Amino acid sequence: MNKTVLKNLPKPKKVAPPPVAVAPEWEELLLRLGAADWQLRVMAAQKLGVLRDEGVRTRLIQNLGSTDFRIRRASAEALGSMGGFAAEELLNALLHKSDTIRQAAAAGLRAAGQTAVPVLRSALQGKALPRRRAAIEALGMIRAQHVATELIDCLGDADAQVRWRAASALGDLLERNAVVPLITALEDKDAQVRWAAGTALGQLMDREAVPALIDTLQDSQETVRAASAWALGELGDTLAVKALTPLASAGSVDVRRAAILSLGKLGGMGACEAVVPLLLAEPVEVRLAAIEASALIGGAEIVEALLPLLGEPVAGLRYAVVEALVKIGPEAEAKLADNLPHATGWAASSTQEALERLWRERKPALRAAA
Repeated sequence: MNKTVLKNLPKPKKVAPPPVAVAPEWEELLLRLGAADWQLRVMAAQKLGVLRDEGVRTRLIQNLGSTDFRIRRASAEALGSMGGFAAEELLNALLHKSDTIRQAAAAGLRAAGQTAVPVLRSALQGKALPRRRAAIEALGMIRAQHVATELIDCLGDADAQVRWRAASALGDLLERNAVVPLITALEDKDAQVRWAAGTALGQLMDREAVPALIDTLQDSQETVRAASAWALGELGDTLAVKALTPLASAGSVDVRRAAILSLGKLGGMGACEAVVPLLLAEPVEVRLAAIEASALIGGAEIVEALLPLLGEPVAGLRYAVVEALVKIGPEAEAKLADNLPHATGWAASSTQEALERLWRERKPALRAAA
């Protein structure tokens, strides 16, 4: 048969699969999906999620674009309860230009959980770049542990978005085998990849990453420095205190906040010496971070440094100091009681508030001991 004959042959028609038979009660629910009353639409979506029907799936996908968040949420959860049957449509919705639709699609994929993995894995292995990116994001969201090896491979992908999404997903998965590849990713040419790698290493809490994260505190991008500073606080190695101290005292507010809060988590004398002077520093965001870090460090020196701040004219600072002293607990209570007779103005009322809150928190323990 020559090519001309082949070209003129009628092409086979695509035959649509036969529709799933829908019982009368389901027909009524389908009608309610378009009702004016949001409650009827929500209840219909919740019940229709058990029905794996193409028409139902299509209507629920359409409802992801509703202006009513309750309808979006119910429709997303219903699609999620369909599992793999609706995973392809939810993945496509994750690529939508609308933030609200993407958020609803993400909720649906979280509800679908592991049943969505085959579809997401297929997209990850495909060539369509937007779908690969979205699939990586979704695999991290649903904690798909058995695709960790494929995500580690993605750290070497040519596309920077694939790389940083893979790094973020590995952090969400708490994948221990990713520590070394993520340390390598701290030197990636793309700043967003370096940021994601630093954040993921903080989530993994493996101290093998400490030296590399300390080096990254000198990165040219402040977002990367802030991520590394945060991660070092999560890892809990006091070796980082000396490296974090200069960052806490100068630079952008975000980097300083991250460094100060990590010093609070690490604690010890070095952290205390670095944080106490910052209780009087500017801007106010730095002072608030120092107060929060002080609550984590605790100790007599910290309490003594916090007490004068109870008379601050800025209400937000006073409130933060009260919170910190309450978190420190009994050690702060004795100092507050000694300070109360001498306090005046805002300091007196803040001291009284802190003492009352400490007393209220102690009452259940006293009753239990009685």
